[in-house]
Amino acid sequence: MENAGYIALSRQTALTRQLEVIANNMANVTTPAYKGETLQFGEYLMQADRTGSLSFVEESGITRNWAEGSETPTGNPLDVAIHGDGLFVVSTPDGERYTRKGRFELDAQGQLVTVEGYPVQGDGGPIVIPAEDGEVTISEDGTVSNELGTLGNIRLVRFADPNQLQAEGFGLYHGNAPAQPAEDSSLVQGMVEDSNVNPILEMTALIQVTRDYQATQKMIETEHERSMRALTSLVGNA
Repeated sequence: MENAGYIALSRQTALTRQLEVIANNMANVTTPAYKGETLQFGEYLMQADRTGSLSFVEESGITRNWAEGSETPTGNPLDVAIHGDGLFVVSTPDGERYTRKGRFELDAQGQLVTVEGYPVQGDGGPIVIPAEDGEVTISEDGTVSNELGTLGNIRLVRFADPNQLQAEGFGLYHGNAPAQPAEDSSLVQGMVEDSNVNPILEMTALIQVTRDYQATQKMIETEHERSMRALTSLVGNA
């Protein structure tokens, strides 16, 4: 009798985690370059007795939808969106990190940085753009130039399996797998990639998870009532 309750509880735990992932997606509908997440589940079998095994629900990890989001013009010549599977490389106090969020600006030293202040890496290191030397142009291949000539080339990398990357705050990712040049990716100046989360699909998933949770709770309550009736019957016949 307890086994049914344990199985249902494992299902509710998984649904709670799924709800957290959906809520996080909904909270990032307007976050530039955010990639929607999906919780994956697996089956965990446990030998109960000689009659067979018990099947529990087990979380097996999170996958991300790496599809490109739509693009929004910003009017800022330092903003760039990526076409393809590339990622920008930025330097942080914890080492190199990767991001799709191309909302950039200049710091006090004239370095191209993220809005959090992390230097954007070019092929030869940070890119310095003197503010007084005219209009800045960022070409499709990542070449940064102004009226005086070429200033650097924005570095883009890709990963064979981007789902191995671990998400951090501010749209950053890190990972131990080797980064490869993103040769098939290109840049669009004056644009920022939007989140690829579809709020309608997320709301539909939210409704379904809520219904599943309620159905599981009803099953737990029914099993508890059945157990209590059986116990009462046994005590009455003792």
